[in-house]
Amino acid sequence: MKALVLGASGQIGALCVQDLVEMCKVDVIASSRSLERTKKAIKDLKVDPNKVTTMELDAKDLKKLDQVMKKEKPDCVANCAWYQTNLGVMEVAVKNGVHYTDLGGFFDTCLKQIEQNKKWIDAGVNATVGLGSTPGMTNVAGGAGAKKLDKVDTIDLYCSWGNTLPVKEAGWPGYSIRTVIDEFTQNPIMWIGSKHQKQPILSGEKEVIMPDPIGKVKSYYIKHSEPATMGKNLRAKNVTFRIGFPETDLNTFKTLVQLGFASAKALKAGTGEVSPIDYLTAMYQNAILAGRETPPDEPFEYDMFRIDCFGEKSGTPSTVTYFIETWNDPKRNASSARDTAVPPAIVSWWQGVKKIKEPGVYPAEVTVDPYPFFKELGRRGIKVTEHFDVVTKFF
Repeated sequence: MKALVLGASGQIGALCVQDLVEMCKVDVIASSRSLERTKKAIKDLKVDPNKVTTMELDAKDLKKLDQVMKKEKPDCVANCAWYQTNLGVMEVAVKNGVHYTDLGGFFDTCLKQIEQNKKWIDAGVNATVGLGSTPGMTNVAGGAGAKKLDKVDTIDLYCSWGNTLPVKEAGWPGYSIRTVIDEFTQNPIMWIGSKHQKQPILSGEKEVIMPDPIGKVKSYYIKHSEPATMGKNLRAKNVTFRIGFPETDLNTFKTLVQLGFASAKALKAGTGEVSPIDYLTAMYQNAILAGRETPPDEPFEYDMFRIDCFGEKSGTPSTVTYFIETWNDPKRNASSARDTAVPPAIVSWWQGVKKIKEPGVYPAEVTVDPYPFFKELGRRGIKVTEHFDVVTKFF
């Protein structure tokens, strides 16, 4: 089979290419706006060049994307570009009968994607959307927990990250810096009382215990696509999503927003013009490329997720909790951000071999079979632990 990866020069896109080639044994067309950056990313990750075709392709250039799909005839496309390209890429994919997945639609775009369901059913192809680490692994874990309960009341999702270096310096996030800026400037929407409710930015502060070495961390509501779909699909009364930012990173992101880096309006700088968000994005991309040139020789950075599913089993209160842990992989020169790149690779592979074949547009909690998925994560050193607590009454 053949997969087309968009945004392949970025941190997630390049790791997605690596996983498709090395773990899924898939031939890949790796594309991004910069052919030079894409080639360098593939080389730095030591991906077999015989299994990868590189090309320059902007995910927003739908005419060229259509031409590429018609010529190359990929079985599936993994869109690792910014979420604002999702709807356009989907339009081209369904037109060409190509399966689709992406890293998430940041709530609003996610709902617009789901609205395309009938068109995809009529075309006989599958789009499984929101397949990064979160959304993605979190949705699948929430779906697994809901299946173990007779009745679901609340699903709380938490994300955090960090490193074990002696000096805690602010680091680049394991996902798009543009998405991070959106998280700090747009109101989060949670599923509370069986309906969507808008919340203040960085509200809902809650201390939560994460796996070591994080331990106790303060977490906050952040706009995300899990509450957009999981409440209705899993029949839960409440679905919330929080991020426990490392303190240094939290302050850094706040400062970037306060300095105006969220602005898309071009500013004059020397002899040219550039918007603050485009400049920040370029800095982020350069930092990621530089990071690949000096691969770490030991695990030192990590991502951690906690998914709590509260409800009833056999008439008694029960809780299913999942912990998902990822460390950087020194052998493959892969950062801990690979937990965002692996899920779309697995799902693209499953779409190509017809393990996921139901036509239509669905979030991950609907189409992804949890335990085979968890085993694939484990095969890549991403640890998933399930805890099932049931209250037993003897009266």
